[in-house]
Amino acid sequence: MFVLIKIVNSILGEYLLSHVDGIVVDVSIIPIILSIILGIITIYLSSISSARKASKVSPIEGLKNSDEIKIKSKKLKVPKVISKIFKTGGVLAYKNLKRSKKKYRTTVISLAVSIFIFITMNSFITNMFDFTGGYYEDYDYNMKVYSGVDFLSDEEKDKILSLDNIDEHFIIYDDKIGTIRINDLSKINQIEGIELEDDFYYDEEKHEAISTGEGKVSRIQIVGIDNESFKKYAKKIGADYEEIKSSGVLCDNYKYYDENGNNTKEIRRYKYQKNDTIVGKYGEEEIQIKVGAVTDIRPYGMEGNYYGGGYLIVNANEYKNINFEIRNICINSSAPDDLEQDIKNISESINIRNMNAEVKQEKSMLLVINIFLYGFMAVITLIGVTNIFNTITSNMELRQKEFAMLKSIGMTKKEFNRMINLETIFYSTKALLYGIISGLLGTFALYKAFSVKVDSGMYIPINPIVISIIFVFILVFIIMKYSINKINKQNTIETIRKENI
Repeated sequence: MFVLIKIVNSILGEYLLSHVDGIVVDVSIIPIILSIILGIITIYLSSISSARKASKVSPIEGLKNSDEIKIKSKKLKVPKVISKIFKTGGVLAYKNLKRSKKKYRTTVISLAVSIFIFITMNSFITNMFDFTGGYYEDYDYNMKVYSGVDFLSDEEKDKILSLDNIDEHFIIYDDKIGTIRINDLSKINQIEGIELEDDFYYDEEKHEAISTGEGKVSRIQIVGIDNESFKKYAKKIGADYEEIKSSGVLCDNYKYYDENGNNTKEIRRYKYQKNDTIVGKYGEEEIQIKVGAVTDIRPYGMEGNYYGGGYLIVNANEYKNINFEIRNICINSSAPDDLEQDIKNISESINIRNMNAEVKQEKSMLLVINIFLYGFMAVITLIGVTNIFNTITSNMELRQKEFAMLKSIGMTKKEFNRMINLETIFYSTKALLYGIISGLLGTFALYKAFSVKVDSGMYIPINPIVISIIFVFILVFIIMKYSINKINKQNTIETIRKENI
């Protein structure tokens, strides 16, 4: 715990813990007491269970070890495929596993449980990050500048854009009217939770809303961007700038939660298609704007915005009749921290969002979460590996007499190794079959739990499955090889003699 906390504090650094001394180690006595009690109970129950079982076995039966082998002769029939492909070694390996079902089952279960935990934990971590939006979106800029009062003035804009360390900028315009009112109900898709409004407009002189009495409308927000930004935006959505520069780009996809289907759905707000003309009211006047493109990609500075009425993005330089004001400026800077300080010196009313610092903070937090979660998964996996190692080595040591007998009747080293390798394949294949199936079921259960609120599709843990397959075969092979090398160092005659004694 102490080492882990030290590592976390060094990673978090100034981004998360600049105002405190860092995370400290706080040892609670209750978990320690519970661990002691749990350990004593576990060992006691394991010991007493084995002792009671052993007390019921007579000394002669114990020496014969007959209770471990309870199988009828017909069950020892080996499939022809195994005997044909793997010869004598395969036959012996198959029969060994059939004869020692308890030991075989224990090893398989230990492996399968470890595989299940690894796949399910990986799925949990992936689902958790998808659910919380843990992965930071990659924007084309790393700073957003906007006014804390209303709009940025042209003077403030010019001063900001004259500063050093600005590699690229995007200007987003808005106006006080803000929306186009559409009363053609045949062009509007009904979305659950979004109601049409009574038609009214805001009178700037009277400073009040004026009802038109013309029925229900849907309001689409009109957004302007400067000419250079519009060129880049056209390229980003895959449209021809020359074709759409005097038109509008309709961005009206809307996400909502469907309580009946228990999932998140996405639908378009309007039925307009490319080359259709949007006819609506802008203030007291009628306005017509041709739809040059339809997209679900929002313009710079509005990537995370979802307005129920949708957005119509236009080139502010082409629409002089709309009184656009500067809503915000998105900037891509190679030195955002220095630029932030320079902008602060221009005016106190300017708000700055340094996304570069946010990204560092977000990544630091994600790294810390990953350390704890993957650290926990590593500990669980280590426990599983230790259990597997103990089980396999114990089983191999208990079979010393059996191996010595096979060698004494003429079994070659090559045949013996083939038998052990085939047992490794049988162990691993069956454990992988059970572990992967149970891991997929665990992943599906997690998906159903997370999709109650947000359905982003089921995660298929391909990488964890591939890692499990490679890891299990390598692990079992190494453990089996270690056990056999240890057994091979012993004298065959002495091993038989010692067991008989």
